[in-house]
Amino acid sequence: MEIVLPAWAVSIIAVLIGILGAFAVQRFIAFRKASVKFRSTVLGILSGFYPIPAHWPDSGNAVDQALHAAFPALQTAVTEFRDSLPICRRRKFDQAWFIYRLGSEGRKIDKQCYDQYMGFSSPDKVIPDSKVTFHVNVSRLLSFSRKP
Repeated sequence: MEIVLPAWAVSIIAVLIGILGAFAVQRFIAFRKASVKFRSTVLGILSGFYPIPAHWPDSGNAVDQALHAAFPALQTAVTEFRDSLPICRRRKFDQAWFIYRLGSEGRKIDKQCYDQYMGFSSPDKVIPDSKVTFHVNVSRLLSFSRKP
């Protein structure tokens, strides 16, 4: 049994496939541009801290002040980049941004708290290296700019 489609139906299907293909290519190009911009902006803002902490301050308060000063520019970059992400990846990106600025035990009502990067110690709790924690958190944020 043979299925015969009218020429007009084949034409409509071909046009729809072409439109969907053009839309997908446009979204991919927009994502690549946003990824490059996000990556370069974050690396520029955090130069000296990431990827190599060459200018990491000795004082925890200085780390806190530097990251607070960088926050407005980072927040702008994150907001702009988030819009280019596929909807299915936005929740994970929001979570990575939350962990960067508040830590894994942060509260949603806070805006930013960099205690995790200040090198506090506790006699009864093993505290991870603040530079390593910072590197992991920034790497997690930047990982979203690699592929759609």
